[in-house]
Amino acid sequence: MRKIAFLMANVTPGRLSGELARRENILKSIASPGTEINYFGLGTDTEKKSKFGAIQSSYESALSVPRMLECAIAAEKAGYQALIISCGGDPGVAPLREIVDVPIIPPGMTAKHVCSMLGNRFSILTTGKRAPYKVEVHERGSLLKLVSVHPIGLTVPEVRVKKEEAFEAMVREGKRAHEEFGAHSVTFGCMSMGYNMVADRLTKEIGIPAVNPVKTAVRMAEMYIDLGLTHSRKAFPTPPSLLK
Repeated sequence: MRKIAFLMANVTPGRLSGELARRENILKSIASPGTEINYFGLGTDTEKKSKFGAIQSSYESALSVPRMLECAIAAEKAGYQALIISCGGDPGVAPLREIVDVPIIPPGMTAKHVCSMLGNRFSILTTGKRAPYKVEVHERGSLLKLVSVHPIGLTVPEVRVKKEEAFEAMVREGKRAHEEFGAHSVTFGCMSMGYNMVADRLTKEIGIPAVNPVKTAVRMAEMYIDLGLTHSRKAFPTPPSLLK
């Protein structure tokens, strides 16, 4: 039995409702037979309330990391064999890998690498209101095939509630990525976009593959477990302050 944790520090395991319960059910539907996958957090809410915010800036991303580090340590101790970061921006990848031995799966990076294998160029559709912009060099993960980033004009909370409007914006920007920037595939820079589960519809509308980071993260976690792989300690050494 594979055991995978989807890290979200504020949730109370087994006490999900509303949108978070829906999302956990999506994770379970993606997982292969023989996989147990759960939201894992450090919350202590006994009233079964769904609590989760939105990371929409580098500042908010940085603020999320310390609590996520605590969450990862607890999840590893609880016997989880792979841990998935809950944000498409992949906050805290390096420090998370430094403090645990089990694989850390960054969903954004995972989906980008899948895109890089589907063609010569790919684009990212994400939240926000700025204009689309060309990317000359994307150093993180050495993904030099990334050619453009396309904000869809909606915030993360808006993507969650205005699902059809978000989809129409994704179609618009997905076509633009292909026609103006030469993208051969697209992925999402926001997990809420992924949880809308429209990648198949989007692929048909824009004529190029749309890669859902929610799906690729789950399957990548399973692959790491099955192959017995995890990150290299040469790349992510244990912090000296944690060595005994």
